[in-house]
Amino acid sequence: MDRDKLMDALVGQALPEWAIEVVSLNSVVAAQLGVTDTDVQCLHVLGQYGPATPGALARQVNLTSGSASRMIDRLESAGCVRRVPDAADRRKVLIEPTEEGLARVAAAYAGLVERTRADLSGFSDAELATVLRFVRSAASSTAASR
Repeated sequence: MDRDKLMDALVGQALPEWAIEVVSLNSVVAAQLGVTDTDVQCLHVLGQYGPATPGALARQVNLTSGSASRMIDRLESAGCVRRVPDAADRRKVLIEPTEEGLARVAAAYAGLVERTRADLSGFSDAELATVLRFVRSAASSTAASR
């Protein structure tokens, strides 16, 4: 297959299909946790970067401060996050994930993680490095598009 056809297959078909599947999976996980899709994004942000202020979380998941407050309330009610005082500035509150919340999210994605590892097991180290470089580049480009 020539380069143009490969690019079309990736950009025009494979990546959009994968994105749709990821969004669908996130909806299933959100339903299992009793929260919304955006709430699951918030848990991913907290799991990746650690505790954050409500305002920082709102920016990360593209919500208004009022919507973020309701999101945090839902996640707290579901046992996935807790509000804690900021040790550096006691006037601030940080939202941190609970161990239970992170464990529930990890369990919900465990099958996908296992299948993805199996999918990648046949790739050489050089191919894995190329996939990693692409995913990081694509994530950066996607973030820049917001």
